[in-house]
Amino acid sequence: MNRTSGVWLFVAAFALAAVSPVGFPQAYPTKPVHIVVPYAPGGAIDLTARLYQQRLSIALGQPVVVDNRPGAAGKVGAEVVSRAEPDGYTVLYTVGGELTIWQSKPGTPDSIKNLTPITSAVASVGCIAARADLPVNSMAELIEYVKRNPGKLTYGSSGIGSFQHLMGERLKQHGIDLVHVPFKGLGPVMAAIVAGQIDLAITNLSTGLPPSRQGRIKILALTQSNRFEATPDIPTVSETLPGFDMPVPWYGFFGPPNLPQPIVARLGSEIAKVLEAPEVKSKLTSASLTAIIATPEQFSALVRKTGDTFQKIIKAANIQLD
Repeated sequence: MNRTSGVWLFVAAFALAAVSPVGFPQAYPTKPVHIVVPYAPGGAIDLTARLYQQRLSIALGQPVVVDNRPGAAGKVGAEVVSRAEPDGYTVLYTVGGELTIWQSKPGTPDSIKNLTPITSAVASVGCIAARADLPVNSMAELIEYVKRNPGKLTYGSSGIGSFQHLMGERLKQHGIDLVHVPFKGLGPVMAAIVAGQIDLAITNLSTGLPPSRQGRIKILALTQSNRFEATPDIPTVSETLPGFDMPVPWYGFFGPPNLPQPIVARLGSEIAKVLEAPEVKSKLTSASLTAIIATPEQFSALVRKTGDTFQKIIKAANIQLD
């Protein structure tokens, strides 16, 4: 089965699931739908939300509003949606890794733990970058260098418990002993590696490519399992470390707890159609992003797998989350 036919099977599955039970209002939506983005404007997740905004508005027949609610690594926005009425007019569009990490953290409100998965949307292409003058040019050379200099190389992440931090711990499990240096966001990480203040950065390809093309850093490998179509010359970590596995950084849509299935199906179906539009796919690729369309059941499985993997890394590394 090819990719296109697969996508339309997903859409068909959503459509079948959208048959409303007796008594369920058929007219949804009848007023604006708010997409809560729990991060500041201008980042990749905010830009993709605005990429969907107009197309979803046309498909749903109502205005779609992007509502930025930054704070506490995405928790502020998630709390807004977790307390919203389960009527489909307030949904969350967030970074999966951070959400799944503190969904399973003790003390997290049940309303956040029980957010309703709607669908995944896109995956960010992650990469491992080295400072320009580090004497390695591939993952194989990095591994050999670390063996000769254990615990000497530093890597930057956007904070303790972030995807980049957990990626570094996963590499350590494979014998690549690096020293973690947390920053407050990827911007400071990239500034530090360009300045030669840290040796390595685990970052997004969209962030790493411009300075790489200018010769200010070197991209050694991608963190996903397959090469990226826009950069086929960049290998993956698993090509050097067989069996290496790490969930991709994904973005997805969630509703409040107990969101009715017909609304989940309607939103998921329309989002799938938007992601399959050629102009959307082209813009995603140019931003080093890939569409990942899934039914609610498949998305729920992805959420569980991501959370389980990250919790195992956190426990093994004894990472203390705030």
